[in-house]
Order: sequence, then C-alpha cells, then structure tokens
Amino acid sequence: MITCPECGLQSPDGSKFCDHCGRGLSATAAPPQQLATRPIPLAPGTIVKGYEVVELVAQDSIENRYRAIRKSESKEEKVTLRERIAPVREESEEKPVEEAKPPAPAPTPAVDPQAKTAELKPPPGMSANGEAAAPAETQAQVVATAEVSAPEVEAGIEVVPETSEPSASDAPTQPLPPPEHTNGARAESASTENEATSEREFIKDLPDHFADDLGDVFGRVLALSMTLAHPAFEKAISGFANDGRVYLVYPDTDSKPLSNRRGGIKMNEPEAIAIAVQVCQAVGFVHRRGLRLNDICPESVALASDGRVKMTGLNCVSNDNELENDPIFNDGYTAPEIYRAKKVDKRADIFSVGALLYSMLTGDRLQSETWREEAGPIRFYPPHVVSPSIEQAILRAVQFNPADRWPNIDALKSELLKLSSEVKIRATALTDVGMVRELNEDSVLALEFFRDSQVEPSQSYLYAVCDGMGGAEAGETASAIAVGTIRDYVESRLRRGETQNLGELLTAALEEANNLILGYQKEHPEARGMGSTGVCAAIVPPDGAVAWVGDSRAYILEGGSLRQLTKDHSLVQRLVEIGQITAEEARHHEHKNVITRSLGARQSGPAGAEMTVIKLRRGDRLLLCSDGLMAHVDDPAIAEIIKSYDDPYPIARELIAAANAGGGTDNISVIVVFAS
Repeated sequence: MITCPECGLQSPDGSKFCDHCGRGLSATAAPPQQLATRPIPLAPGTIVKGYEVVELVAQDSIENRYRAIRKSESKEEKVTLRERIAPVREESEEKPVEEAKPPAPAPTPAVDPQAKTAELKPPPGMSANGEAAAPAETQAQVVATAEVSAPEVEAGIEVVPETSEPSASDAPTQPLPPPEHTNGARAESASTENEATSEREFIKDLPDHFADDLGDVFGRVLALSMTLAHPAFEKAISGFANDGRVYLVYPDTDSKPLSNRRGGIKMNEPEAIAIAVQVCQAVGFVHRRGLRLNDICPESVALASDGRVKMTGLNCVSNDNELENDPIFNDGYTAPEIYRAKKVDKRADIFSVGALLYSMLTGDRLQSETWREEAGPIRFYPPHVVSPSIEQAILRAVQFNPADRWPNIDALKSELLKLSSEVKIRATALTDVGMVRELNEDSVLALEFFRDSQVEPSQSYLYAVCDGMGGAEAGETASAIAVGTIRDYVESRLRRGETQNLGELLTAALEEANNLILGYQKEHPEARGMGSTGVCAAIVPPDGAVAWVGDSRAYILEGGSLRQLTKDHSLVQRLVEIGQITAEEARHHEHKNVITRSLGARQSGPAGAEMTVIKLRRGDRLLLCSDGLMAHVDDPAIAEIIKSYDDPYPIARELIAAANAGGGTDNISVIVVFAS
C-alpha cells in the first residue's frame, strides 16, 4: 500500500493518484509519522502572538481557520487566522559561528527579453516562505522581464535556481524593500517609491515577526498578497510562526464560499453570470502577470453580502513554465490536461471558470472520473434547462482539448457580458367583460417580432390597450380602429428600422388613430360621439417608450417598487394637480370617469397624446391596463400581485380576478410584460 503524503490515506500499490485528494503518489511516499496533518484546534480565548482566538470557523485535513481579535491601545481589530503545522526543515551541517557581516550588494539584474511569463516567487527582499532575504551569495537573483512584442509591457519575475536554502535562524532581520512597480522595475528613489501605492498598502505596518519561517505554501500566499493589487483576491496582511504552527492573518470579512451558500450553489442565470464575470476579471488580472490560478471551484470562490467575489485560492498559483510537483485536483473543476500531466497553460483556468458556471446554473459538478483517460460526456438537458446561448458559452469553455476552448479569459468574459446585457421580453395580454357590462369595448394588441440571425438579428415589441366608449357598438368599433391603426403605423416603420425615436413614433400612431376615428364618424353619423382612450408601448430592448391618451395607464415595477409612467387625462387628475382633492379622494370622486382627452373627442386639432421614454433592465416588469382595473384595485395591491409570480400569465389572470372581485363594474384589460 502507498500512503498519501497529503491526506494520509492509503491506496493500492501502483496507484498514481490518491483517490481522496488527488495527490500524485509514488512508491517512496513519506511514512505516516512524517505527514503534515491538521493541528489540534485552539480553544477560544487562546492568545497567539497578540491575537485572541474567538472561535473556530472552518477546518479541513491540514488547516484550521479562526475568527480572532487583535487588541491594541487605540482599537480592537477583527481578523481571520489560518493555521497549519509548521514545516519541518532539514538541518544543515554545523558551521562555526562567525561575526555577522553586512550582506554584499546584489549584482545588477539581467533582463531576459524573451521571457513570456513570470515564475512565481516572492518580491525582492523576501524568501519563498515569507522570511527576509538571505545574503546575495545564497539567494536567487531577481530579474525583471518584459514582453517586447506586446504593445503594453507586462511585469514578470524570473528566479535563478537557488544554490541553498537558508534556515530561519540564519536569515538576517531587515526592513522589507520597496515593492516592484507594475512594469517590473525597482523603485530607486523616494519619489518613485511614493508612486507604488497599491502594493505598498499591504506591506506597511507589518509586525516584527513577519520574517518568521512560514513554509512554502503560506510564504507563497503572503508574497502574492503583497503583489496582487486587485480587490477580488483575499489577501493576507501578515504571517507568523508560534509553537510549531504557522499562521496567516486576514482582515475579517463577511465573505462565504459558494459551497456554503444558503440554499445551495444553484442560482438563476443573471446572478450566476454576474459572479462568473467577476471571476473572469480576477483571473484575467493574474493572467496578464504571467500566472494562472489553478484552484477555481466553489470552495475557493467566496461571495460577500454586497455581491462582490473574493478569490481565496492563492495556494496553488503557478506559471505556464512549471508543472506543479503537487498539482491540485478538484474533481469537476480541474482541467483534464492537469490530470493527465500534459503541458498546461492559462486555458486550464478557462475550463475551471466554465465548470464553476456550470455548477452555479445546475447545482451539479461535471463528471470527471474518466478525465485521466478520456473525456466524459458533458450535457445540460436532461435534467437541467439553461438558455441555449449560455449553454454554448459554457460548453466551449469546458472542451476536453484546450485548443477548442475560448482563446483567453477575456474572450469568455466578453461573451458573458454580452449575454448578461441582453434583455429578453415575454408578455401576456388578457381582456375581460367584467361583472356588469354586456359588451367588451376594450381592445388589446400584442405584437412581437424576433429574428435570431448572425447577419442582422432583430427584436421589437408593440403592445396597446384601448378602452372604447360611445354606447351600442360605437365604443367597440373605436377601440378596434385604434389598435389596428397603431399596429399598421408602428409595425411598418419598425420593419424599416425606424427605432431611434420610439416615443415620437407612438404619439404619431395615436394621432393617426384619432384621425381615422374622426373620419369614421363623418362616414357614419350614427357613431358621432364615439371615442377611445389608449396606452401603448414599443420596446426595442433595452430601449422602450410609452404613449397615452385618456385614463388608460402604464406602470413599471423596478427593483420591487411600482411607479406609474402615465398621467391621467381626467377631471379628477386635474383637481389633484391644483390641490383641490387628494389622490385618495380622486379614487372615489363622483366625476372620476370624466376624461379630458381621448381619441375622436375633438373634431379638429390633435388628440393631445403624451409619451415618456424608458430603459428596461433585466427584472423590470411593465403593466398596461384600462381603467376597469384601477377602479377596484389600488396601486399597492397591484404591486403585490405583480411581484407574486415569475411568469406574466398568472399575474394578468389574478389582476382581472381582483378587479372582478371588487365589483367588476367595467371592462378590464391588462398586458403584463417581463424583461428578463
């Protein structure tokens, strides 16, 4: 049997990987007594180098995490501590003690113009384990590299292999040198040092025990924390060793891993894409510095209460020139080429982001048990239903062959941004005669035009509610003329691509309907006095406009708040405006049905249509309705009904039911539009 040096579990002889943690195995694996296991958790109240442990918040096979407090004379600072067993260093041969000498000056760094990536090492003046730099004779020389072929210079650090590794006792205590600038150059004057503010914020005020031997992992994380000046990364602010254990100190935050998300990792498409875009931004920041993350999974991506992402997987950062001796295997998230020990580049991170997005949309992980040999099938349906465009973006990201994936992380991010900015429209239109009237004089219109084309994609939507009046069949005829005219007028112009001034287009359509109704009255004297109110909306996502005449209304629900877009052309509305009655009194006023404008009311001159422009966002909900709804359902009740369902049809049905339950004294027409 072979004992895994990572988790301590045993695997059969000949196994190449640990089935539990994925660690590479060999016949010469370390015996169990030499394994680094998780330290026994500290009890609350324990003081460690000035930090008081409050509680244990998380632990895995090798690490504990605590919430702690650091008290000082001026303030009490809340922090998070990561704890591991201190690394065991091989003791070097004893040498006679010599009088300490100042370190010799480092030779001038050499520039390699052909370097493409930066080998992961700590900044100058700091060893890989977080301790202060040893003398130049025993330390690797740091060189600045530049991509000469790129229009923008990227930073890179290349380290010559070290001849020996100094122990913690040999490391001289000295101030941490100024960090490198983003172009890889060293700060050489006080004025230049002041310019490097982003990295400097993580270095100043470090405690004296910063030079403790933290080991390769914690030293690496602390070094990266000093240099990755991006808010999406969880960065350590200090590190120290104490009583056979090593610690990293982090600011206390409310971030929680996606794996611990209440309700599970599965979420809706807009939320999942928003998180994936933030992850892409963080990954792109690392990639532009010649590095890759390697560890992108629900455990290493945390989410704060404000929706901001924190990347916690700095343990496994590497560059494209090295194949990790201990590669991380997160089943379902690690790229297949890492399992198969093939050449790995930044496209491995693209795979991981795609796999993470898959999990956020489905609640499952990709099946990866066969990736060491061949690719397993990746599919969504059944049982998962995902928008086809999002599905295609994910499937390209998780291709088994790296060459078939998105060419870089920015390309994937651009695709996700495009998908997140798309507004899809769906609507339901319903009309009902009510509980009192014998005829339904309302007319409704729902016209949707959608063309999914790579050459000339297009989508436009037109909705209208018209409430006829005039008795007998005159009102029904007037509303029918109105919706027919609006349709013909607007549709012909939308098909010609006239979408720049939707509001003016709608008001012109209403005025054209007014002219045709007046023309009908002249040809049919018996219909004199007929007319119609009207409210209509045109949408070319995300732009839209609403126009109206009379007291038919339009509302929009934005961020959970209902707002009336139209202003009634009615007597009671005028009385409210001049302060004679209140809005509540207007609902029950004896002249509440008297309107001041309508289509067909004036024998000469325009009808007086008004309009307003809107910008739809995902999640907005639009309502067009006749006054038969408002007569019996007030605005707060309308808002509650609109928020009660995730589909427009049950909303429209319940609005009509509520109006009928309140008396149903008039015809009731509603159109509910969802932007998603």
